[in-house]
Amino acid sequence: MSANGIETKRGKFIVFEGIDGCGKTTHAGLLCDYVAKKTGRGCLLEREPDSRDLIGAIIRTALYGGVKFLPETMAYLHVADRLEHIGYMLPLLTKGHNIVCDRYYISNMAYNAGESLTPRDIYELNRPCAEKLNPDAVIFLDVSPEETRARREAERTDRELYDAAEKQRRIRKNYIKALEIVESEGVRVFRIDASRAKEEVAADIRKAADTVFAD
Repeated sequence: MSANGIETKRGKFIVFEGIDGCGKTTHAGLLCDYVAKKTGRGCLLEREPDSRDLIGAIIRTALYGGVKFLPETMAYLHVADRLEHIGYMLPLLTKGHNIVCDRYYISNMAYNAGESLTPRDIYELNRPCAEKLNPDAVIFLDVSPEETRARREAERTDRELYDAAEKQRRIRKNYIKALEIVESEGVRVFRIDASRAKEEVAADIRKAADTVFAD
């Protein structure tokens, strides 16, 4: 409820997912600009891990090899960081702001699943997050690991924990399983072929967003 007694419509929460180098960061920024113009309301661009809190900063240090954790520990750290992030985002959504987020718990399911934890196991770890704040839509940018590797090598010199080609292939397989799980839990997923020209991909993303805001 706003100060003048008129009920404020809750903002939309749209999440971008995909393997490294798929174009998430670029397209999340483009979509946030589009949403702001389309709705005339604020649109915040967020990302995970959220480096504004200590947990997120520790995770990002681990991604670049500054500190090492067991895969299971990384999975739990992401959940803890996400709960803190939700505490920041949820009040803003309630006030009517729209949020576009670069990664959410589906990344956790794809990147941290392995011998000890399945994507379903990690979803259950994230159930408190899903119950507090589920995406209105997930936009999955699908590109082959071979193409994204070429993109990453062209754009940066530093390497991350998950950069190896075989890891990216495993992560993509985990993503397919993770998306099936979240769809079965009622989350709307848009799968977009991100191997095409940026303008074509952006146009399909805008169409997906229009569907979300038509609700």
